[in-house]
Amino acid sequence: MKKRVYSLIAALALVGGTAAAQDYKDDPKYGADPASREQNVRILNFFGDAYKAKDYNLATLYLRQLIEGAPKASENMYIRGIDIYKNKAAGAQTKEDRRMYVDSILWIYDKRIEAFGDHPQRGEAYLKSEKAKMFLSMMPADRERLFKLFREALDEKHPFEPALAVMYFNAVVESFKLDDVTPEELMETYESLSERIAASQDSDAAEAGKTLDDLFATSGAANCETVEKIYKPKYEADPDNQQLIETVLALLHRGKCSSEFYLTMLEKYYQVNPKPEVAVQLASVFQEKKDFAKALEYLRIGIDNETDQAKKINFLLQAATMTSASGSYREAATFARRVIDLDPNNGVAYLLLGAAFGSGAGSACSGFDSQTAMWLAVDNLSRARQLLPADDPQQAQISSMIANYSANFPKSEETFMRGLNPGDSYTVNCGWISGRTTVRER
Repeated sequence: MKKRVYSLIAALALVGGTAAAQDYKDDPKYGADPASREQNVRILNFFGDAYKAKDYNLATLYLRQLIEGAPKASENMYIRGIDIYKNKAAGAQTKEDRRMYVDSILWIYDKRIEAFGDHPQRGEAYLKSEKAKMFLSMMPADRERLFKLFREALDEKHPFEPALAVMYFNAVVESFKLDDVTPEELMETYESLSERIAASQDSDAAEAGKTLDDLFATSGAANCETVEKIYKPKYEADPDNQQLIETVLALLHRGKCSSEFYLTMLEKYYQVNPKPEVAVQLASVFQEKKDFAKALEYLRIGIDNETDQAKKINFLLQAATMTSASGSYREAATFARRVIDLDPNNGVAYLLLGAAFGSGAGSACSGFDSQTAMWLAVDNLSRARQLLPADDPQQAQISSMIANYSANFPKSEETFMRGLNPGDSYTVNCGWISGRTTVRER
């Protein structure tokens, strides 16, 4: 009985082997005719055995025969071939040998692209990406060929890969630091990659964009002088090119520039895009130039046209801070009050209002009235202290201001002469400084 079972198994194996042999003899991927196919399958098996035995010299002979006679026989033979030459490169004794092995890897990639470039997942785009990454890891100093491989991988005919773009730009930045790439080349590369990342729907596009910006910001090429030197002639040649203006503005803004060229660009952009945030950017530039009147003009435009409450509050706080710094305490108080109307729990607004009352009392009031204004100043500063976090850096400033203004409260004899007692309610009505408060003495 057992003998009969074994005979059946042997017969099935023979039939299976015969069927398999017939399969490859009929499969054109192994060769042009049955005889060639049989020979190539044998070589493929020999190649696999040599690879597993790490007889790489013999394996590469078989590999080249396969690529010549049956290039579509197997994707795996290309993968193994690359692994073989990576091992050879790792043990190379000279730069020339290492270069030769890397060139062999490039050749294998090219042959795989010829054979399997239409593969839906591991086709030309995938292989060119892997090819560029390989070269970056093995021959990073060969910048000319490295950049060529990256540009081929990032060609617009292929699906865009944000992470690959970042690798490429990092290599460009490193070359720039070695003076192998000009500032113009670096900026052009940054612009191109930045635009493509911004348009990408890839899940890692946002993170790639941030990394790209960080690389550019720390490259040393993003300084105001370089940007102006490169782009000013381009702008002068085409002053109505909005795309160019937007590009230049982004570079100048990132570099925190405030030159006349930046101001010109921003005003030109504002003519076409009169948005509140652009008006506020203009205000910031004029403020830095100490042209407070012009800065306030643009700030008012931004405030009046902004519909988003959070943004409007920020613009109002900026206006209050600027007018206070320029000594326009009445305007500062007005802006601060507008913030409080929108957000009654805004600690910064109370700080600015208290500071405006305290600093402006001397010019708005006189005598006893100027002292009562200090009550309102301290009231608002105390409210700011309550609303701001305990660890806010402004807390120390608030405490110092409260101590300073409290030292200017009326003396006890001054309140006594007016029939006032500590704790009494009191209405301050001193020009633009007004409000309900409590009597206090120093």
